[in-house]
Amino acid sequence: MFLSLEDQIKSVAREIGFSLAGIATAEPDERSGRLYRRWLDAGRHGEMKYLERHRVQREDPRLLLPGALSAICVAVNYYHEEEKRQRRADGSDGRGVFSIHVHNEDYHDVLGQMLATLAQRLEHLRPGTKSIACVDTRPISDRSMAFKAGIAWPGKNTCAISPEFGSWIFLGTLLTTLQLEPDQPLETLCGSCSRCIDACPTGALSPFSLDANRCISYLTVEKRGEIDKSLRGPIGLDVYGCDTCQSVCPFNDVASESVVFDRGQRSPLVDMTLNELVALDDVAFRNLTEGSSIRRCKSEGLQRNAAIVRANTKEGPLLQPAARFTLPE
Repeated sequence: MFLSLEDQIKSVAREIGFSLAGIATAEPDERSGRLYRRWLDAGRHGEMKYLERHRVQREDPRLLLPGALSAICVAVNYYHEEEKRQRRADGSDGRGVFSIHVHNEDYHDVLGQMLATLAQRLEHLRPGTKSIACVDTRPISDRSMAFKAGIAWPGKNTCAISPEFGSWIFLGTLLTTLQLEPDQPLETLCGSCSRCIDACPTGALSPFSLDANRCISYLTVEKRGEIDKSLRGPIGLDVYGCDTCQSVCPFNDVASESVVFDRGQRSPLVDMTLNELVALDDVAFRNLTEGSSIRRCKSEGLQRNAAIVRANTKEGPLLQPAARFTLPE
């Protein structure tokens, strides 16, 4: 049976291990750019100043690759049944909670390697093709691209939601100079549902918009220094990241175990007690987070987070303060 070039590319992407693949044009999305500018102007990006610096490039993907005409948008399912389901809700086991996406191997590296393979296969299909891989580290919105390519729709929690895997997906983009027929976007199916907004512990969500200043994922990963006292209690047991808005989403009922990321690859930090996390020095932290995205929060950030979570448990604040962090009052 004859396959179009687009279908051949999607078939190759699945062979490599991608859960989803779709095609979008590389042209700027004016609506997405307009909403992004308003979001930045409102200061809802917190202290992530790099988002301001790369504003122009982010709004026009073609600036990353001169001559880019299309984008191959991909996703990898990362879901697995998390051991936190068996943990005590009050944290009396002495441990906190890490987001399901945390593994020993940084997803940026995993998807980057997979996209590099896809680029090689693409060049074999069409010699002379130029491409560039993007996995959340270049000034491009993989999320907006995924929407254009029809592999997901925008959720009210600002996550990309796919019919096959829900929102438990990592996104990637391969910009290419090939002229490809784009796929059609999906309509959002959130309707009147507001479970994610209602469940957000800090009130960071409004329909289809997020205030990073109040988001637990931002606070425990990107935020440097002290966390506002009013937000420490709502952090609850979350030491790194937060899955609340995804956990309550009805479209995640379709979630299935990932074949790329599994429980056996979980970071050893996940099983450490809060006391052990607070006591980690720089050397131990670097050794235990080698190749992991957890390194993003730095050792002092992890100490801070663990101390806050400990203060939120029945055990109360730690008796000894972290070396570089003043414990919450």
